[in-house]
Amino acid sequence: GGGWADPRAQARSEIAPVPSLLRELSHKAMLPAIVFIFSRAGCDAAAEQAAALQLKQSELDKVASELGETREGLASARALLDSQTEHGAKMEQERRTLEVEYRSYKEHHGSSNAQQMEAITELKLTVDNLSRQVESKTQEVVVKETQSEAQTAYIDSLRQKLLDAEAQRRALHNAVQELKGNIRVFCRLRPPPADELSAIQPVDVGQLRVSHGAETYDFNFDKVFRPDTTQQAVFAEVDGLVQSALDGYKVCIFAYGQTGSGKTHTMGSIGTPSSAVPEAALGIIPRTVAEIFARVAGGDGELEGAALAASASFIEVYKEDIHDLLQPPIEAAAADGAPKLATLEVREKEGAIALPGLAMRPVGSPEEAMAVLSDGSSNRATGATAMNATSSRSHAIFTVSIELRLRGGKVLTPRFNFVDLAGSERAKRTGASGDRFAEGVQINKGLLALGNVISALCEKHAHVPYRDSKLTR
Repeated sequence: GGGWADPRAQARSEIAPVPSLLRELSHKAMLPAIVFIFSRAGCDAAAEQAAALQLKQSELDKVASELGETREGLASARALLDSQTEHGAKMEQERRTLEVEYRSYKEHHGSSNAQQMEAITELKLTVDNLSRQVESKTQEVVVKETQSEAQTAYIDSLRQKLLDAEAQRRALHNAVQELKGNIRVFCRLRPPPADELSAIQPVDVGQLRVSHGAETYDFNFDKVFRPDTTQQAVFAEVDGLVQSALDGYKVCIFAYGQTGSGKTHTMGSIGTPSSAVPEAALGIIPRTVAEIFARVAGGDGELEGAALAASASFIEVYKEDIHDLLQPPIEAAAADGAPKLATLEVREKEGAIALPGLAMRPVGSPEEAMAVLSDGSSNRATGATAMNATSSRSHAIFTVSIELRLRGGKVLTPRFNFVDLAGSERAKRTGASGDRFAEGVQINKGLLALGNVISALCEKHAHVPYRDSKLTR
């Protein structure tokens, strides 16, 4: 205030003479101790001033404290303001984004509630339409599934009928074959040389006439093939035997006749690959083998889905010895003969004939089967006679063994034997001597035994002389 004096300044002015007085007394040695003399009035004033000063200091401290609190509140307010400012900026950015999206939405969907409701209504109609379509398609699927089940059942019934019909066909086919004869004899006439007249003339489908001088003799066969009959026509008569084999039966075809009469040509066992022979000249063996593979591959009837495994063997009966034509020769061929081959022994096992050591080559196609035939033919015994420069001196047996696994699990094991017999001979006509004569004797012996077996079978004799020859065993 205006009349306020600093008590500390007043106190200093009151005690200012004290130091000089103390020095004077000290020099006079009047006092034994230092004496402090204060003015009473001055001290009271100082005390009052000190109290006032302390009060003011307290007020100052309080103000300072309030100022600090105010500063802290201000800092907090500033931080809050900054946060609010940042949040406001974000909100502003979002607002702008929403405005852009809203404008885009308005551009695509209209700016009015009526347009939006119209769009929603259209969407609902579309959804309802699609729902009806889905329901309709679902019903169609149910109907189709029902029809499919019915068709599947119908197909199964047809398949069963087909199997039943196939069984009937097989029974009828084999009945026909039996009616024709389990043993049938065909006769094929070879064209005579251009400068000769044939003494044999066909009379009917199953009859021919042999002229000898003024006399004639008629012979009956299951069928007679004229000299102009093609290889295909001959095969057509034995084609039914292919089906018999695929039905599980064992089939055998013999070619029998005089040397040089065309047996090897008819059978097709000349040892030449089928690819090198014109189709019209193919014989019974290559045509039969090709037909077997073709019918299984075609999968008709019971053969549908069947698995075929086939193997081939090739042997010859030479002078009552059995040779494996697929085994390597043990000696090279002499200048006028065939290579020497190992001999196989005949064994009987469980009522069946077995040849231990016989080579069986797997064949997966007609070409592979004919390759086996070609390989074996090169080892077959042949020799020149006055009637044939390459006369077969042995009976050759080419066998195709088959394993058919049918879809139902049934397994069939048919076998096809093709026998190219050596030609029957008369030594007077062949001019054979030495080894050729001995070969001719054995050839005729085997043919005689075969004739006896066939006669016994045809006449249903109780005893069939199979053991008379290695050929018939």
